[in-house]
Amino acid sequence: MATATDPITERVARLEGAYEHLATKADLAQLELRLTQEMAQVESRLTWRLIGAASVIIAAVGLIVRFL
Repeated sequence: MATATDPITERVARLEGAYEHLATKADLAQLELRLTQEMAQVESRLTWRLIGAASVIIAAVGLIVRFL
């Protein structure tokens, strides 16, 4: 019979107390969804910045060619 000072009982109690800090499958699913959405937003912003930068470069090259 296990007593209150049984090392196994103490170890199990310590492990069960640590479960509060662990992520569940639902937590991981929410994190994955949030990260997927954020990556899509970053991809969209980078695409628009690339289009803007390419437009500026094309306009600059056009002006240089025109005035040379």
